[in-house]
Amino acid sequence: MFRVKKNKIIADVQWSFISLLASSFVQLFLRIILGKELGPSGLGLYTLIFSIYMFGTIFASFGIEAAMTQYISRYVDNLDRIKDSVNSGIIGSLASGLLMGTFLYLLSNRISLSFFHNPEMIILLKITALCYPFIAIQKATLGVLNGLREMKQFAFINVIQNIAIVFLSVFLVFYFNMNVIGAVIGFVAPTIITGLLSVYSIKEYISIYPSLHSGHFNKQLVGKLFWFGYYTVLGNSISMINTQIDTWLIGHFMTDVQVGIYTVAVIFIQGITLLPSSIQRITTPIISRYYGQKDYSSIKKLIKDVTLKTFTLVVFLSLSLALLGKHLISFLFTVEYLPAYVPLLILLIGYSIYAPWSAIGAIFYSIGKIKVSFRINILCATMNTIMNIILIPKFGLVGAASATSISLVFTVLVNTYFMYKYSNLLSTYPSKYGHI
Repeated sequence: MFRVKKNKIIADVQWSFISLLASSFVQLFLRIILGKELGPSGLGLYTLIFSIYMFGTIFASFGIEAAMTQYISRYVDNLDRIKDSVNSGIIGSLASGLLMGTFLYLLSNRISLSFFHNPEMIILLKITALCYPFIAIQKATLGVLNGLREMKQFAFINVIQNIAIVFLSVFLVFYFNMNVIGAVIGFVAPTIITGLLSVYSIKEYISIYPSLHSGHFNKQLVGKLFWFGYYTVLGNSISMINTQIDTWLIGHFMTDVQVGIYTVAVIFIQGITLLPSSIQRITTPIISRYYGQKDYSSIKKLIKDVTLKTFTLVVFLSLSLALLGKHLISFLFTVEYLPAYVPLLILLIGYSIYAPWSAIGAIFYSIGKIKVSFRINILCATMNTIMNIILIPKFGLVGAASATSISLVFTVLVNTYFMYKYSNLLSTYPSKYGHI
């Protein structure tokens, strides 16, 4: 039995890794193309649009993806509860996606002109706003598959979407010479189509129209999903600010060219965090299940094993990237982007320490301590924002990288303190703290 479970975990990690690898490869491939075809300015503009899109996806699904994973992983043997969660979650995510799309569409002028001082962004943001209802549905679907640990289907949806993004973007940029607008349409159109088709993978749990009368649409459960999602969204949005504020403030204080150069450093950093991020998708439902079974010793053992092994691998990758960074930047992009090397070295320090934590970073969600995660993220993001505001005008890209690395180390220290605090309390006082 143990061998079967262990093999299942390994297989899930592999599929999760494939899913993230596909997304990361697409972004790397597209940014190399845009970097060579359009130069740092075009790459910088695309990066700003895509980062705003990613930030908006957090609000589009309003945390229902994480809520679905949490609920379904606990009631995986209860078909009625699964159907309640799926139907309620799909309807709720559609509503929040429509709201977010409308919000971005109406604010596109203000964001483009008042903050980034770039009128080119207006039409690009309006196009991006169209896909939010569909990405919200897709995220809810992926949350269900993650909770059921159907990671093969989970990966399949992401891989198909990213293959479509590659082909359409390249086609529009190269054959129709549509520049950045072609690249934006290239990820918006496949997102809309994939969002609609993804629901097919969980069709046996969906009965939206009959559920309004048969009980599989649970208004109370929708409220619980949104309440869980409320703190999840706040936590995830603050966490994303913590990792994106440097790019946004470079765009605010400097130009698209500097954003494009800094983006090259960030692209390599994303490779460092790829494996930990894929592992987190597996550790989240596993920790949640252990917590529901009050198996706190297994949670501690899992945390120790995962972080140690992740840290060892990440240090090796970071050292390799530090040695080969200049050659990789020149080979994959052009010598025009070599100023990205120094910020890359600085970012490697912070992300090498942060990456092992990110492998188990959703632990507070898994044990129901959502408010704790939110408060920690607020503190760390505030510190990061202030440091970037101070350092970017004085030191440019080096200031941005330094502020981010220092903040990431601080984030790990604070989270580690509270993680051990709650894990010790669970072990010592399970009856008092072993509940949500």
